[in-house]
Amino acid sequence: MEPSDGELVVAAQAGDAQSLAVLLMRHRAAMHAVATAVMAAGPDVEDVVQDASLVAIADVGRIRDPSLARAWLTGITRNLARARLRRREPLPMDLTDIPSAEDLERRLDEAALRDWVWEAIGGLSEPLHDVVVLRYFSSAPSYDAIAAALGVPVGTVRSRLHDARAALVARLRALELAAADDHSRVSQARELLFAAIVEEYNGGYEPALLANALAEGARLTVATSAEVFVGREAIIRSLAEDLEAGVRLRLLRVVAGAGLTVVEGAFQNPADAPDHCPPFTTQVYRHRGEEIVSLHLAYSSGAANFSARPGHQ
Repeated sequence: MEPSDGELVVAAQAGDAQSLAVLLMRHRAAMHAVATAVMAAGPDVEDVVQDASLVAIADVGRIRDPSLARAWLTGITRNLARARLRRREPLPMDLTDIPSAEDLERRLDEAALRDWVWEAIGGLSEPLHDVVVLRYFSSAPSYDAIAAALGVPVGTVRSRLHDARAALVARLRALELAAADDHSRVSQARELLFAAIVEEYNGGYEPALLANALAEGARLTVATSAEVFVGREAIIRSLAEDLEAGVRLRLLRVVAGAGLTVVEGAFQNPADAPDHCPPFTTQVYRHRGEEIVSLHLAYSSGAANFSARPGHQ
């Protein structure tokens, strides 16, 4: 039996870094969905999710009710996404309560994760190490302040922080793979399922795989419409227009979480109807066991800097 969120939080607060990694992996899809809902699909979404993960690593000791870990993580993500949307730089802690370096040290000690965090940071190259320490552990974390402290351009600070986040998240993902084999299997199964659904769709066939995955009372909602489609047959009929028009979908990313899958794709419209669908879609599927109980479709007309996974061309 998988541990509950509460059990993972308690273990993480006692110093188990793998429990924290599993917790973040479990709710990564929900965090991704929240960031996308605030900012729309685009390359900044992944940066916000990574920033939120780093905030959680440093601040897990502040969770008062371990059973509310999902709400805590999505709340951090939402705050950071809104801050970035307002063109204000995301801060490493609660946006209304920026801690001093001493306070942050105390929190890390209380969470018993200090050694793991600093071990990960210590493995960074000197330029990356320096910007991370100033960004997340000083009392002046703004890009301008870091640039002044290090005597480098602001653009250099931004690029080094981007590289540092990627390196730290790679370390976190290594822990996730070591501690979350069950989730890895779920992720692989979901990727295979939605790749097969998209392949069937692109073949112009009736979407039997999707129909079989839907619960009898599943609900479909669309961001641009107040209409709700209820039931397997109604949902399949609602997709028939795009299918008959010759619209195709290129699968860009599948993000799986507990009871949630986020699917991102790029539409390819037929030559005689180039504006039939917006360029990009983010689709949120909610699961109950093996069945899909709801799906919400959102669309974006802006350019997105996505990279398709191998085989999803």
